[in-house]
Amino acid sequence: MLSRDSALVRSTNAAVTASAVLAGVVLFALMILTTADVIGRYFFNAPLGGVVDLTEFSVLLMTFLSFAYCGYRGAHVVIELLYDRFGPGPRAVLRAAANVAGAILFGVMAWRLVVQSIDVRDFAESSQLLTIPFWPFYWVIAFGAALFAWVMVLRLFADLPDESEDAKDDENKKQDDGSSVSVDGR
Repeated sequence: MLSRDSALVRSTNAAVTASAVLAGVVLFALMILTTADVIGRYFFNAPLGGVVDLTEFSVLLMTFLSFAYCGYRGAHVVIELLYDRFGPGPRAVLRAAANVAGAILFGVMAWRLVVQSIDVRDFAESSQLLTIPFWPFYWVIAFGAALFAWVMVLRLFADLPDESEDAKDDENKKQDDGSSVSVDGR
């Protein structure tokens, strides 16, 4: 089992953090663009052209660039319908099976996105209004899918952070500090 201090885990942490920061920058730019479009549309009767094209690309980038960060932190969506009823052994098997399935799914998705990007480039597909070519976005999305697949593989062999552990640690700190107050005021 790899520790959180290993070079592989630290470099993966740096990659997923950089990817998430880039997604945040895209979100901020989208917020500024949408605000400018709304102000131009409603106050000056002059909307910005191509905002729909840019919004579509931005949402794709934000989504796929942030998957790996969520997966690394253990903050991805987990359905715990029966999971809580199992013991530690079956839970570990279910976690490993979910990580393998996720790695395969997103690995295949990354591979197919690369193949599709070549076809899209050959056919010169682009957005309607701004005629921005699609193929570079396929590469960025493929990168995000591949990075998430890598995180799922790494979760099999490394002790990565888990959001549920962080929530329990925060709860324990509150109880240790005495800052937790019960419902009846005691």
